[in-house]
Amino acid sequence: MQQRKFSPEKYIRQNGRKLLIEKCLIADQYENQGLTVCLIVRKQSSKYFSFANILVDRLCLGIKNVMANCNFTKAEIDDFIDRLQSSGELKEVSPVYFHNLVYGAMDYATENGFNPHKDFDYAQYLLEPDLVDDGIDEIEFGWEGKPLYIQGPHDNGNRILGIINAKVGKGNYNFIVEEEAFQD
Repeated sequence: MQQRKFSPEKYIRQNGRKLLIEKCLIADQYENQGLTVCLIVRKQSSKYFSFANILVDRLCLGIKNVMANCNFTKAEIDDFIDRLQSSGELKEVSPVYFHNLVYGAMDYATENGFNPHKDFDYAQYLLEPDLVDDGIDEIEFGWEGKPLYIQGPHDNGNRILGIINAKVGKGNYNFIVEEEAFQD
């Protein structure tokens, strides 16, 4: 009889929301940045932890990147957090604020025509949508009332601008792209 291979994705889908939230971290000074690192860590019933690391673009694209995994030791989680902080300090926030930021950015991006990163499909099981409250309305999404698309190094600028044009219309957003990426 062949033994089944353990699937972190399956474990997260089945158990993620049952796990106790250990901590929620976001990039310090995120208010001054479009991209925000958001990390939720949950305690498994054993001595291990599960986590979702979500790169949030609150200006336009929403859930830009996601990495989720499980069965990390405390030392491995601490090391992971240290590596994340090499590009900027993380600060602990309440689970409610964390969820307002993540789900608010996702909702804003959906209004602009963008779906969350494909791995959010299972990473979302480490989140708790019921924690979203009225505080979501206090977080600014976009820039001065409009989407602001800032082209990343792996973005297809023409495709993204085409989606924004179709969804919100020319003149109803701002953008910063490489010159050769934008052709009107």
